[in-house]
Amino acid sequence: MAKASDSKRKRDLSLASEDSGHSKRSKVEYSPPIQPLESKSPPHVTRCFEHLHEAISLPELSGLLQYAVLGGNIITKPSWCRLHHQRKLSGVTVTVLEDVTQVHFYRFYPQFKNLRRRYKTRCTLLPCVGDVSSFILNSELSHSGTVMSELPRASLPSSSTTTILLPPSLSSSSASHKGGDLQLHPVIRKFGSETRGLSAYVLTGEEMSKYKFPLKGAPDCKSFICTEKNGQVTDSSPLYGLDCEMCLTKLGHEVTRVSLVDSSGQCMLDELVKPHNPIYNYLTRFSGITKDMLAQVTTRLADVQSKLIQLLPQDAILVGHSLDCDLRALEMIHNNVIDTSLLYRREYGARFKLKVLAEVILKREIQSEERRGHDPTEDALAALELAQYFVSKGPRQVVELHLQQLWGSPASLPGSPVNGSCHKSPPLAFLNTVASPLASLNTATTSSGLPTSRLTFGRALFKSGQPALQLGRLAGTPSQTSNELWRRQCCSSDKKVLEALRRQVQSHSLSLLQLSSYSQLLTRTQPSYTQRNLHKLVSGLREMCVVYVGPLSPDCTERDVKRLCSSCGVLRSVRLLSSTHRVHAVVEYALLEGAALAVERLNGCALHGCPVKVQRPVGEVTLDLEEYLCDRREDPLNERLIYAANIAADNPADLQMTFDQFGPVEGVSVRSQRPRKKRKHVFFKYHSTESLEAALDPSAELTLGQVKVCRALTPPHLCSWTPDAPETALSNGENGTTEGRTDLMVGGGGGEEEEDVIDEELETEVDRETAGVMRKLDSKVGKIFEALPENTLSIVILPGKESLHGASHPGLCFVEVKQKSTAFNPMESLKNIE
Repeated sequence: MAKASDSKRKRDLSLASEDSGHSKRSKVEYSPPIQPLESKSPPHVTRCFEHLHEAISLPELSGLLQYAVLGGNIITKPSWCRLHHQRKLSGVTVTVLEDVTQVHFYRFYPQFKNLRRRYKTRCTLLPCVGDVSSFILNSELSHSGTVMSELPRASLPSSSTTTILLPPSLSSSSASHKGGDLQLHPVIRKFGSETRGLSAYVLTGEEMSKYKFPLKGAPDCKSFICTEKNGQVTDSSPLYGLDCEMCLTKLGHEVTRVSLVDSSGQCMLDELVKPHNPIYNYLTRFSGITKDMLAQVTTRLADVQSKLIQLLPQDAILVGHSLDCDLRALEMIHNNVIDTSLLYRREYGARFKLKVLAEVILKREIQSEERRGHDPTEDALAALELAQYFVSKGPRQVVELHLQQLWGSPASLPGSPVNGSCHKSPPLAFLNTVASPLASLNTATTSSGLPTSRLTFGRALFKSGQPALQLGRLAGTPSQTSNELWRRQCCSSDKKVLEALRRQVQSHSLSLLQLSSYSQLLTRTQPSYTQRNLHKLVSGLREMCVVYVGPLSPDCTERDVKRLCSSCGVLRSVRLLSSTHRVHAVVEYALLEGAALAVERLNGCALHGCPVKVQRPVGEVTLDLEEYLCDRREDPLNERLIYAANIAADNPADLQMTFDQFGPVEGVSVRSQRPRKKRKHVFFKYHSTESLEAALDPSAELTLGQVKVCRALTPPHLCSWTPDAPETALSNGENGTTEGRTDLMVGGGGGEEEEDVIDEELETEVDRETAGVMRKLDSKVGKIFEALPENTLSIVILPGKESLHGASHPGLCFVEVKQKSTAFNPMESLKNIE
């Protein structure tokens, strides 16, 4: 049942982490679309909101490309994102903007209109060294299985063919494909295929710890009551379904109703509970509890705890849906539990809603929208019957009976990878054939003597009959191997790359493009210019997070300023200026939102009896800052996203139910580069714009209390807008910021000493031209996207910069699938050629 609290709210997420860091983990679930076998949904890429701030590496990106082109029967699915309907892809195109970093993108953000509007997925990419395209093509295949067996031959337009080696689970006859595929299903991987007794599904101590169940001796469970029901659990032990409802008090979420049903479905307990603390919100929409219902109630939590202990026999097994949340709300510890959200499991830690499972498995509607709130007895019974059904049928039969309705995929072996109809050459037949001369050279054996594949990506494409296409100003002479395995075409300019792509895009499953306009611009400067320029760009980004606070009283200290300003967000640094006529402070925030809230909320606040003014520094970067911030608010990645500051540091997830009052919250993200630091801010993503507007309305301040909110400005893939590293000798003085910090989010400088003779006039000219070059690169990216056929996976890579002196500037990765609305039009694309 959908719970009334943050820990009881069952959020509708496509991807969610199983292992949350909060003491009260949210009920993270997935509500799948029930679709026919042949889904009409187009291919698309998603990434779990809670993990968007995690940087990815080039090998991880290569894994996505391999899976997109070769399919899941050969390649392991990428763990950092999810590619839906891979079999519908018609091709993959990768565009590399040479020498461009994440710093360039956000410093020249207004110039990148196509990148920021066309691509919905944006990830921080760890700095890449060397030729990105060559690395991708030479990366070793990430197999979904290692032990191989042979398949029958199939014809290809090649003079010599043989068989490819596949995992035994996928190499059986077509009649047994169904069974082979199920071995990879998350339920089968966890519980196996055999039907087992009840006790096999009781969570172990390690599993209870992993999923944040209350445990005896745990630091956060010292005041919890233990049921002491430690009898030997057998397959005939009794099951009891449990469910709770909650309200919001000054301490967080407390129980207001408890229901318990026995194995036969009889209700053993259904009690209203009155919290000791004043109730701020009854959460009637979810709990069904009202003020009138609790007015005459005298039952307290201790009373319910005693009744539950009396009702449960020694070998009782409690069953619930996300039961950890119920036990934490009851402040009780019970060692023998079954959690139905972990029985009917999904990939990536996502979970089904109880309502969905009841509808699909039990053919019963619960949590009806016509009713005010939910019935905990009904939900406890549904969880109980779901567990009984799973045990009686066994994992394999459950999956076979409900595979399509719940998990949304057929039980048959998928067809050939990247099989769009627009290809002129045959679809990839990598499942069936390879070129024999290379096959024997690229296999190894396991300890048992069975062969394993050691193919590279480029070689695998060649063996499938569809070599990759590589376009750009390719440095050096191509090696003989690469000439044999994929097609390399040297282009004199980015314009030529675009023209070549338009002619050949439909003939290749994978196209790799290198746009080198910015690299060519850099060749006019000394090698040291790149690092100095990046220093300057990072300094400009950092200045966006700086504010001046003052005038201050003479006895005011840095600590006093920190106490005032930290209510708007995490501080990077605070410094008092003594060289001014009156004392002022320079404050640097970690995020754009902190500085924006400080200017908006702290003006006129009294510090030691003196009202202070909060203002931004005036400089080249900040002159158009308001327009820049307006663009940041309209960033598609920040859609329906709000920033909340001045939160409780111990458990920021407790705020979710407060924000649920304005509408359903889709996800909560606590971004932190240093997890042990106190967390002062959280990002919330709503399902609708209306909910976001309600949370930002001034009237919401009464509900939010000391919490300050604003629209998100920092994109979800960044933990920090500014670098976080030790200061160097380079500083711009009065603004209190430095130019020598390193970081893996926005980037940093390095204390490099260069002996090059600096041509300041030339470098000034290059600086002026950089914005125009970035705009032209973005224009090329837009035209490349327009030239792609429908259902093409398009990836744009800003490779970043790795320095020999240890200073790194990460890159960016943009991912999107070209949809039908912008399908390829040959006549229109010819008009766009410059």
